[in-house]
Amino acid sequence: MLIGSSAARSDIMAHKPLRIGVVDQASSGWTAAAIYSKMILRSLSSVSDEANAEIYFLSSQTDPLTAPAKLIELASADYLPGERGIRRSLALGDKVHAWRGEARIRRLLKIPDASSPFSIAGKHGIDVLLPLLDVPPWPVASRLVGWIPDFQHVHLPEFFSANELAKRNDTMNRLGRHSTLIMLSSHAAKADFKSFCPQHVEKTRVLPFPSLLAFESLPEDPESTRNKFRLPEKFALVANQFWAHKNHQVIAGAAAKLRNQGLTPTIVMTGLPADPRDTSNSNFSALLQKIAAAGLNGQIIILGQVPYGDLINLMTMAALVIQPSRFEGWSTIVQDSKALGRPVICSDIPVHREQAPDAIGFFPWDDADRLAELIAANWEALPAGPDRARQQEALAGEQEFARQHARNLHELCREANAIKSSGTF
Repeated sequence: MLIGSSAARSDIMAHKPLRIGVVDQASSGWTAAAIYSKMILRSLSSVSDEANAEIYFLSSQTDPLTAPAKLIELASADYLPGERGIRRSLALGDKVHAWRGEARIRRLLKIPDASSPFSIAGKHGIDVLLPLLDVPPWPVASRLVGWIPDFQHVHLPEFFSANELAKRNDTMNRLGRHSTLIMLSSHAAKADFKSFCPQHVEKTRVLPFPSLLAFESLPEDPESTRNKFRLPEKFALVANQFWAHKNHQVIAGAAAKLRNQGLTPTIVMTGLPADPRDTSNSNFSALLQKIAAAGLNGQIIILGQVPYGDLINLMTMAALVIQPSRFEGWSTIVQDSKALGRPVICSDIPVHREQAPDAIGFFPWDDADRLAELIAANWEALPAGPDRARQQEALAGEQEFARQHARNLHELCREANAIKSSGTF
Protein backbone atom coordinates (compact mmCIF):
# COMPACT_ATOMS: atom_id res chain seq x y z
CA MET A 1 0.00 0.00 0.00
CA LEU A 2 1.48 3.36 -1.04
CA ILE A 3 1.66 6.13 1.53
CA GLY A 4 -0.25 8.40 -0.84
CA SER A 5 -3.53 6.63 0.01
CA SER A 6 -5.68 7.92 2.89
CA ALA A 7 -5.81 4.49 4.55
CA ALA A 8 -2.03 4.19 4.48
CA ARG A 9 -1.58 7.72 5.90
CA SER A 10 -3.96 7.00 8.78
CA ASP A 11 -2.14 3.77 9.63
CA ILE A 12 1.26 5.48 9.50
CA MET A 13 0.28 8.42 11.68
CA ALA A 14 -0.91 6.03 14.41
CA HIS A 15 2.68 4.92 15.01
CA LYS A 16 5.79 6.70 16.24
CA PRO A 17 7.86 8.44 13.56
CA LEU A 18 10.22 6.22 11.60
CA ARG A 19 13.79 7.48 11.95
CA ILE A 20 15.60 7.33 8.61
CA GLY A 21 19.29 8.12 8.29
CA VAL A 22 20.73 9.19 4.93
CA VAL A 23 24.48 8.67 4.69
CA ASP A 24 26.34 11.36 2.76
CA GLN A 25 28.42 9.61 0.11
CA ALA A 26 30.47 12.72 -0.74
CA SER A 27 33.47 11.16 0.99
CA SER A 28 33.48 8.30 -1.52
CA GLY A 29 35.28 10.58 -3.99
CA TRP A 30 32.67 9.84 -6.63
CA THR A 31 30.65 12.90 -7.70
CA ALA A 32 27.58 10.95 -8.81
CA ALA A 33 27.36 9.16 -5.43
CA ALA A 34 27.43 12.50 -3.60
CA ILE A 35 24.64 13.83 -5.82
CA TYR A 36 22.67 10.62 -5.35
CA SER A 37 22.80 10.79 -1.54
CA LYS A 38 21.65 14.43 -1.64
CA MET A 39 18.81 13.46 -3.97
CA ILE A 40 17.77 10.69 -1.54
CA LEU A 41 17.79 13.25 1.29
CA ARG A 42 15.66 15.72 -0.68
CA SER A 43 13.28 12.99 -1.83
CA LEU A 44 12.65 11.55 1.64
CA SER A 45 12.36 15.01 3.20
CA SER A 46 9.79 16.15 0.64
CA VAL A 47 7.08 13.84 2.03
CA SER A 48 8.43 13.11 5.51
CA ASP A 49 5.45 14.75 7.26
CA GLU A 50 2.81 12.73 5.45
CA ALA A 51 4.95 9.62 5.89
CA ASN A 52 5.38 10.28 9.64
CA ALA A 53 9.16 10.02 9.36
CA GLU A 54 12.12 11.87 10.84
CA ILE A 55 14.98 12.33 8.38
CA TYR A 56 18.62 12.56 9.49
CA PHE A 57 21.68 13.33 7.36
CA LEU A 58 24.89 11.63 8.52
CA SER A 59 27.79 13.59 7.11
CA SER A 60 31.29 14.83 7.86
CA GLN A 61 30.45 17.97 5.87
CA THR A 62 29.22 21.06 7.73
CA ASP A 63 27.45 22.75 4.82
CA PRO A 64 23.91 23.99 5.59
CA LEU A 65 21.23 21.46 4.69
CA THR A 66 18.91 22.31 1.82
CA ALA A 67 16.24 19.94 3.14
CA PRO A 68 14.15 19.82 6.34
CA ALA A 69 16.34 17.19 7.96
CA LYS A 70 18.53 16.96 11.05
CA LEU A 71 22.29 16.88 10.62
CA ILE A 72 24.30 14.28 12.51
CA GLU A 73 27.95 15.13 12.13
CA LEU A 74 30.38 12.29 11.53
CA ALA A 75 34.00 12.67 12.51
CA SER A 76 36.39 12.42 9.58
CA ALA A 77 38.34 9.90 11.70
CA ASP A 78 38.08 8.74 15.33
CA TYR A 79 41.02 7.79 17.55
CA LEU A 80 41.23 4.72 19.73
CA PRO A 81 42.31 5.28 23.35
CA GLY A 82 46.03 6.10 23.35
CA GLU A 83 46.24 6.17 19.54
CA ARG A 84 47.10 9.87 19.35
CA GLY A 85 50.21 9.36 21.49
CA ILE A 86 51.33 6.38 19.47
CA ARG A 87 50.91 8.26 16.20
CA ARG A 88 52.90 11.22 17.55
CA SER A 89 55.73 8.97 18.69
CA LEU A 90 55.87 7.36 15.26
CA ALA A 91 55.53 10.73 13.46
CA LEU A 92 52.50 9.45 11.57
CA GLY A 93 50.60 12.74 11.52
CA ASP A 94 46.84 13.16 11.86
CA LYS A 95 44.55 10.21 11.28
CA VAL A 96 42.67 10.46 7.98
CA HIS A 97 40.52 7.32 8.08
CA ALA A 98 40.07 4.10 10.02
CA TRP A 99 42.80 1.56 9.49
CA ARG A 100 42.16 -1.94 8.23
CA GLY A 101 40.71 -4.18 10.93
CA GLU A 102 39.90 -1.28 13.26
CA ALA A 103 36.14 -1.82 13.10
CA ARG A 104 36.50 -5.41 14.32
CA ILE A 105 38.68 -4.35 17.25
CA ARG A 106 36.19 -1.65 18.22
CA ARG A 107 33.38 -4.16 18.09
CA LEU A 108 35.24 -6.66 20.29
CA LEU A 109 36.19 -3.96 22.83
CA LYS A 110 32.79 -2.22 22.59
CA ILE A 111 34.44 1.10 21.66
CA PRO A 112 32.15 3.28 19.49
CA ASP A 113 33.48 5.00 16.40
CA ALA A 114 32.41 8.63 15.85
CA SER A 115 33.31 8.33 12.16
CA SER A 116 31.18 5.23 11.53
CA PRO A 117 27.61 5.83 10.32
CA PHE A 118 26.63 2.41 11.70
CA SER A 119 27.85 3.20 15.20
CA ILE A 120 26.44 6.74 15.20
CA ALA A 121 23.09 5.60 13.79
CA GLY A 122 22.69 3.17 16.67
CA LYS A 123 23.53 5.92 19.17
CA HIS A 124 20.79 8.16 17.72
CA GLY A 125 18.16 5.45 17.42
CA ILE A 126 18.08 5.46 13.61
CA ASP A 127 15.71 2.74 12.40
CA VAL A 128 16.79 2.55 8.75
CA LEU A 129 20.10 3.60 7.20
CA LEU A 130 20.67 4.24 3.46
CA PRO A 131 22.07 4.44 0.76
CA LEU A 132 24.98 2.18 1.64
CA LEU A 133 27.77 1.30 -0.78
CA ASP A 134 29.06 -1.23 1.76
CA VAL A 135 27.91 -2.77 5.04
CA PRO A 136 29.71 -4.50 7.92
CA PRO A 137 29.62 -8.31 8.06
CA TRP A 138 28.18 -8.25 11.60
CA PRO A 139 24.79 -7.22 12.99
CA VAL A 140 24.08 -3.54 13.65
CA ALA A 141 21.21 -1.75 15.36
CA SER A 142 19.68 -0.18 12.21
CA ARG A 143 18.13 -1.88 9.22
CA LEU A 144 20.55 -1.43 6.32
CA VAL A 145 19.49 -0.56 2.78
CA GLY A 146 22.35 -1.17 0.38
CA TRP A 147 22.75 0.58 -2.95
CA ILE A 148 24.51 -1.02 -5.91
CA PRO A 149 24.80 1.60 -8.68
CA ASP A 150 25.83 -0.83 -11.42
CA PHE A 151 27.79 -3.94 -12.37
CA GLN A 152 30.32 -2.26 -14.62
CA HIS A 153 33.18 -4.39 -13.33
CA VAL A 154 31.34 -7.56 -14.42
CA HIS A 155 30.75 -6.31 -17.97
CA LEU A 156 33.99 -4.34 -18.43
CA PRO A 157 36.61 -6.12 -16.29
CA GLU A 158 39.40 -4.78 -18.49
CA PHE A 159 39.05 -1.39 -16.79
CA PHE A 160 39.85 -2.80 -13.34
CA SER A 161 42.87 -4.33 -11.67
CA ALA A 162 42.64 -7.84 -10.26
CA ASN A 163 42.61 -6.38 -6.73
CA GLU A 164 39.81 -3.96 -7.58
CA LEU A 165 37.74 -6.71 -9.20
CA ALA A 166 38.13 -8.89 -6.10
CA LYS A 167 37.27 -5.96 -3.84
CA ARG A 168 34.11 -5.11 -5.79
CA ASN A 169 32.99 -8.73 -5.84
CA ASP A 170 33.55 -9.02 -2.08
CA THR A 171 31.62 -5.80 -1.44
CA MET A 172 28.66 -6.85 -3.54
CA ASN A 173 28.54 -10.29 -1.95
CA ARG A 174 28.64 -8.62 1.47
CA LEU A 175 25.81 -6.29 0.49
CA GLY A 176 23.81 -9.29 -0.68
CA ARG A 177 24.36 -11.21 2.55
CA HIS A 178 24.11 -8.46 5.15
CA SER A 179 21.84 -5.73 3.77
CA THR A 180 18.22 -5.81 4.86
CA LEU A 181 17.15 -4.67 1.38
CA ILE A 182 19.09 -3.54 -1.69
CA MET A 183 18.20 -0.61 -3.93
CA LEU A 184 18.91 -0.87 -7.64
CA SER A 185 18.30 1.97 -10.07
CA SER A 186 17.16 -0.02 -13.11
CA HIS A 187 15.71 -3.32 -14.20
CA ALA A 188 18.90 -3.81 -16.20
CA ALA A 189 20.83 -3.70 -12.92
CA LYS A 190 18.40 -6.19 -11.37
CA ALA A 191 19.01 -8.60 -14.24
CA ASP A 192 22.74 -8.26 -13.58
CA PHE A 193 22.27 -8.82 -9.85
CA LYS A 194 20.20 -11.93 -10.53
CA SER A 195 23.07 -13.35 -12.59
CA PHE A 196 25.74 -12.26 -10.13
CA CYS A 197 24.06 -13.02 -6.81
CA PRO A 198 20.87 -15.05 -7.45
CA GLN A 199 20.57 -16.30 -3.87
CA HIS A 200 19.82 -12.75 -2.62
CA VAL A 201 17.75 -11.38 -5.51
CA GLU A 202 14.63 -11.35 -3.30
CA LYS A 203 16.19 -8.46 -1.35
CA THR A 204 16.37 -6.18 -4.38
CA ARG A 205 13.99 -3.30 -5.07
CA VAL A 206 14.18 -1.28 -8.30
CA LEU A 207 13.84 2.47 -7.73
CA PRO A 208 14.78 4.59 -10.75
CA PHE A 209 15.71 7.98 -9.37
CA PRO A 210 14.72 11.50 -10.43
CA SER A 211 16.94 14.43 -11.25
CA LEU A 212 18.08 16.60 -8.36
CA LEU A 213 16.63 19.44 -10.45
CA ALA A 214 13.14 18.31 -9.41
CA PHE A 215 13.90 19.71 -5.94
CA GLU A 216 15.89 22.85 -6.80
CA SER A 217 15.46 26.20 -8.51
CA LEU A 218 17.27 26.59 -11.81
CA PRO A 219 19.87 29.29 -12.39
CA GLU A 220 18.16 32.40 -13.76
CA ASP A 221 20.67 33.39 -16.45
CA PRO A 222 21.96 30.47 -18.51
CA GLU A 223 23.39 32.88 -21.07
CA SER A 224 25.95 33.98 -18.48
CA THR A 225 27.69 30.61 -18.70
CA ARG A 226 27.73 30.61 -22.49
CA ASN A 227 29.21 34.12 -22.47
CA LYS A 228 31.74 33.23 -19.76
CA PHE A 229 33.16 30.38 -21.81
CA ARG A 230 32.76 32.21 -25.15
CA LEU A 231 30.67 29.45 -26.66
CA PRO A 232 28.64 29.73 -29.87
CA GLU A 233 24.88 30.01 -29.62
CA LYS A 234 24.35 26.44 -30.78
CA PHE A 235 26.36 23.48 -29.50
CA ALA A 236 26.07 19.84 -28.45
CA LEU A 237 27.09 18.79 -24.92
CA VAL A 238 28.87 15.71 -23.56
CA ALA A 239 28.88 15.88 -19.74
CA ASN A 240 30.76 12.91 -18.30
CA GLN A 241 33.87 12.34 -16.25
CA PHE A 242 36.76 11.50 -18.57
CA TRP A 243 36.87 7.85 -17.55
CA ALA A 244 37.64 5.25 -20.20
CA HIS A 245 34.21 3.60 -20.12
CA LYS A 246 32.52 6.97 -20.77
CA ASN A 247 33.72 6.52 -24.35
CA HIS A 248 34.57 10.08 -25.41
CA GLN A 249 36.64 8.91 -28.36
CA VAL A 250 33.56 7.85 -30.31
CA ILE A 251 32.50 11.52 -30.19
CA ALA A 252 35.77 12.60 -31.77
CA GLY A 253 35.40 9.89 -34.41
CA ALA A 254 31.88 11.03 -35.28
CA ALA A 255 32.94 14.69 -35.39
CA ALA A 256 35.75 13.84 -37.82
CA LYS A 257 33.32 12.05 -40.12
CA LEU A 258 30.86 14.97 -39.96
CA ARG A 259 33.65 17.40 -40.83
CA ASN A 260 34.48 15.37 -43.92
CA GLN A 261 30.83 15.83 -44.92
CA GLY A 262 30.98 19.60 -44.41
CA LEU A 263 29.08 19.62 -41.08
CA THR A 264 30.94 21.13 -38.13
CA PRO A 265 28.73 21.27 -35.00
CA THR A 266 30.51 22.60 -31.92
CA ILE A 267 30.75 19.91 -29.22
CA VAL A 268 31.39 20.97 -25.62
CA MET A 269 32.78 18.43 -23.16
CA THR A 270 32.70 18.83 -19.38
CA GLY A 271 33.89 16.59 -16.56
CA LEU A 272 36.87 15.89 -14.36
CA PRO A 273 39.79 15.20 -16.74
CA ALA A 274 41.17 12.33 -14.70
CA ASP A 275 40.45 8.66 -14.09
CA PRO A 276 41.51 7.07 -10.78
CA ARG A 277 41.99 3.79 -12.64
CA ASP A 278 44.28 5.46 -15.18
CA THR A 279 46.94 7.27 -13.16
CA SER A 280 48.95 8.18 -16.26
CA ASN A 281 45.83 9.73 -17.88
CA SER A 282 46.57 7.75 -21.03
CA ASN A 283 42.90 7.68 -22.08
CA PHE A 284 42.51 11.45 -21.78
CA SER A 285 45.81 12.00 -23.59
CA ALA A 286 44.67 9.72 -26.41
CA LEU A 287 41.45 11.74 -26.71
CA LEU A 288 43.35 15.04 -26.95
CA GLN A 289 45.67 13.55 -29.56
CA LYS A 290 42.75 12.19 -31.59
CA ILE A 291 41.11 15.61 -31.57
CA ALA A 292 44.33 17.30 -32.67
CA ALA A 293 45.14 14.74 -35.38
CA ALA A 294 41.66 15.15 -36.89
CA GLY A 295 41.93 18.96 -36.85
CA LEU A 296 39.03 19.28 -34.41
CA ASN A 297 40.62 21.64 -31.87
CA GLY A 298 38.29 24.49 -32.82
CA GLN A 299 35.22 22.25 -32.92
CA ILE A 300 35.52 20.16 -29.74
CA ILE A 301 35.84 22.37 -26.66
CA ILE A 302 36.94 20.66 -23.43
CA LEU A 303 36.05 22.72 -20.35
CA GLY A 304 36.96 20.16 -17.69
CA GLN A 305 35.01 20.12 -14.45
CA VAL A 306 32.75 23.17 -14.19
CA PRO A 307 30.70 24.46 -11.22
CA TYR A 308 27.32 22.74 -10.87
CA GLY A 309 25.38 25.88 -11.78
CA ASP A 310 27.37 26.26 -14.99
CA LEU A 311 26.78 22.62 -15.85
CA ILE A 312 23.01 23.06 -15.54
CA ASN A 313 23.21 26.22 -17.66
CA LEU A 314 25.15 24.36 -20.34
CA MET A 315 22.54 21.60 -20.39
CA THR A 316 19.78 24.21 -20.61
CA MET A 317 21.49 25.92 -23.57
CA ALA A 318 22.60 22.79 -25.45
CA ALA A 319 20.82 21.98 -28.68
CA LEU A 320 21.65 18.32 -28.04
CA VAL A 321 23.05 16.21 -25.19
CA ILE A 322 25.02 13.11 -26.21
CA GLN A 323 25.58 10.23 -23.78
CA PRO A 324 28.11 7.83 -25.39
CA SER A 325 28.92 5.73 -22.31
CA ARG A 326 29.65 2.03 -22.63
CA PHE A 327 28.03 1.33 -19.26
CA GLU A 328 25.72 3.13 -16.81
CA GLY A 329 23.60 2.23 -13.82
CA TRP A 330 21.13 5.11 -14.28
CA SER A 331 22.64 8.16 -15.93
CA THR A 332 22.29 11.41 -13.97
CA ILE A 333 23.11 13.31 -17.18
CA VAL A 334 20.30 11.62 -19.09
CA GLN A 335 17.89 12.22 -16.21
CA ASP A 336 18.90 15.90 -15.93
CA SER A 337 18.45 16.29 -19.68
CA LYS A 338 14.96 14.79 -19.45
CA ALA A 339 14.11 17.13 -16.56
CA LEU A 340 15.18 20.12 -18.67
CA GLY A 341 13.41 18.90 -21.79
CA ARG A 342 16.62 18.65 -23.82
CA PRO A 343 16.93 16.16 -26.69
CA VAL A 344 19.40 13.32 -26.20
CA ILE A 345 21.24 10.77 -28.32
CA CYS A 346 22.44 7.74 -26.34
CA SER A 347 24.63 4.72 -26.80
CA ASP A 348 22.52 1.64 -27.35
CA ILE A 349 22.90 -0.09 -23.99
CA PRO A 350 19.97 -1.63 -22.06
CA VAL A 351 19.78 0.98 -19.32
CA HIS A 352 19.61 3.84 -21.83
CA ARG A 353 16.74 2.13 -23.63
CA GLU A 354 15.03 1.78 -20.25
CA GLN A 355 15.74 5.31 -19.06
CA ALA A 356 15.31 7.32 -22.25
CA PRO A 357 12.82 5.59 -24.54
CA ASP A 358 12.05 8.98 -26.15
CA ALA A 359 15.66 9.73 -27.12
CA ILE A 360 15.98 10.96 -30.69
CA GLY A 361 18.35 8.11 -31.47
CA PHE A 362 20.57 5.28 -30.22
CA PHE A 363 23.89 4.11 -31.63
CA PRO A 364 26.17 1.13 -30.91
CA TRP A 365 28.78 2.46 -28.50
CA ASP A 366 31.65 1.69 -30.89
CA ASP A 367 29.98 2.94 -34.08
CA ALA A 368 31.14 6.48 -34.86
CA ASP A 369 29.52 6.23 -38.31
CA ARG A 370 26.06 5.66 -36.85
CA LEU A 371 26.51 8.47 -34.32
CA ALA A 372 27.55 10.81 -37.14
CA GLU A 373 24.45 9.79 -39.12
CA LEU A 374 22.17 10.57 -36.17
CA ILE A 375 23.73 13.97 -35.59
CA ALA A 376 23.62 14.84 -39.31
CA ALA A 377 19.97 13.79 -39.59
CA ASN A 378 18.86 15.94 -36.64
CA TRP A 379 21.29 18.84 -36.24
CA GLU A 380 19.69 21.40 -38.54
CA ALA A 381 16.25 20.97 -36.97
CA LEU A 382 17.52 21.15 -33.37
CA PRO A 383 17.27 24.71 -32.00
CA ALA A 384 19.64 26.07 -29.38
CA GLY A 385 18.25 26.24 -25.86
CA PRO A 386 16.68 27.30 -23.71
CA ASP A 387 13.15 26.28 -24.66
CA ARG A 388 11.18 27.70 -21.73
CA ALA A 389 7.84 26.10 -22.57
CA ARG A 390 9.30 22.65 -23.10
CA GLN A 391 11.47 23.02 -19.99
CA GLN A 392 8.50 23.96 -17.81
CA GLU A 393 6.53 20.96 -19.04
CA ALA A 394 9.49 18.61 -18.56
CA LEU A 395 10.19 19.89 -15.04
CA ALA A 396 6.54 19.41 -14.06
CA GLY A 397 6.75 15.80 -15.20
CA GLU A 398 10.03 15.29 -13.35
CA GLN A 399 8.57 16.75 -10.15
CA GLU A 400 5.67 14.31 -10.31
CA PHE A 401 8.14 11.46 -10.87
CA ALA A 402 10.08 12.73 -7.84
CA ARG A 403 6.97 12.75 -5.65
CA GLN A 404 6.25 9.13 -6.58
CA HIS A 405 9.89 8.24 -5.96
CA ALA A 406 9.66 9.77 -2.48
CA ARG A 407 6.56 7.76 -1.61
CA ASN A 408 8.11 4.55 -2.92
CA LEU A 409 11.31 5.26 -1.00
CA HIS A 410 9.43 5.73 2.27
CA GLU A 411 7.52 2.52 1.59
CA LEU A 412 10.84 0.70 1.06
CA CYS A 413 12.16 2.07 4.37
CA ARG A 414 9.06 0.89 6.21
CA GLU A 415 9.37 -2.51 4.58
CA ALA A 416 13.00 -2.72 5.70
CA ASN A 417 12.09 -1.66 9.24
CA ALA A 418 9.48 -4.41 9.44
CA ILE A 419 12.04 -7.10 8.68
CA LYS A 420 13.35 -8.76 11.82
CA SER A 421 16.82 -7.59 12.79
CA SER A 422 19.54 -10.16 13.29
CA GLY A 423 21.16 -8.35 16.21
CA THR A 424 22.72 -5.12 17.44
CA PHE A 425 26.09 -3.42 17.18
